[in-house]
Amino acid sequence: MIRRYYFGFLLLITGCISHNQLFPKWYEEMADNRNELIGQGSAESLKQATQIAINAISQKLGCHIDSRINIERNSSSTQCNSETVKSIIKITSKTNLNDLKVLKQERIDNRWFVAISYDNRPLYLKIIDFTHPKNRNFNHPYLIKTKLFRLLKEHFGFYPKANIYAQNGQYYISIDNQPFLISRQEFVELFINNSSQNITMELKERVKNNKKFFITINFQEAGFASLFVISHTGSVVTLFKNIKSTDTALTYPNKEKYNGLIAKIEDNTMQSKDLYVALLCKQKEDFGLFNQVSSKLEKESFRFGQLIDLMDRCAFSTRIMTIYR
Repeated sequence: MIRRYYFGFLLLITGCISHNQLFPKWYEEMADNRNELIGQGSAESLKQATQIAINAISQKLGCHIDSRINIERNSSSTQCNSETVKSIIKITSKTNLNDLKVLKQERIDNRWFVAISYDNRPLYLKIIDFTHPKNRNFNHPYLIKTKLFRLLKEHFGFYPKANIYAQNGQYYISIDNQPFLISRQEFVELFINNSSQNITMELKERVKNNKKFFITINFQEAGFASLFVISHTGSVVTLFKNIKSTDTALTYPNKEKYNGLIAKIEDNTMQSKDLYVALLCKQKEDFGLFNQVSSKLEKESFRFGQLIDLMDRCAFSTRIMTIYR
């Protein structure tokens, strides 16, 4: 079940009163370190302060947060001709955060101050500490080649059975029914180059932002071919699907109709990685879950877990492209 955290602030602004809020000394001194993120919150109730601290951690992790602001204007004071403004700010974090620990909580002048830590160690270390997997028969052709599963095998002596899924645009990995949040960096580390003997895919390894490029694929066996792209943000898009394979190399997009795909990167980043996945299935697959290529990011486009399931029963090749400024 997805946890939802709701936060409320009450701001009173007047033209005739000023108030200097007192803070505990630790509230200003706490900082993130290599293995943990610190979130802090201050509110009139302990529950609100705790929720605000959790939200601060969610923001640091780049997790999905919804927010809305409602402002009510009350009648002005007759003594100082000022207007009291009451702002109710509600923020909803839809991310399921585990490994939270309360570090400090203190009340000063009817206001609570809270500090919470989040275990920010590498994903494989948290899995090792909190799970005791028993399934030794997991042999997914894609996942077992990733850095994460190589590290898990070094510790357990086998590949633990796992499920990757998304909730509200955030990926998780579940092992022994224990969910772990996958950070954006750890998600990109799941991208690997992989070549099937029946599929060869050619594309540039590095492309400059806003430059055009083509993808050439050769499917050397009978079947139904499809092509997907997974962005570093986690969205999955279908470029084409269920095309009957031939001996002729296929170039996407069609050079007679298009000038190529355009490489895109977020405004606040210097580079990003996209993963291209070519599938060759023995029969037509139902790709209704996956969005078609579009100019916008769709809300329901986080389907990497379902794509991995397809890669377990279809031949595939993958290529990583780095987009840079």
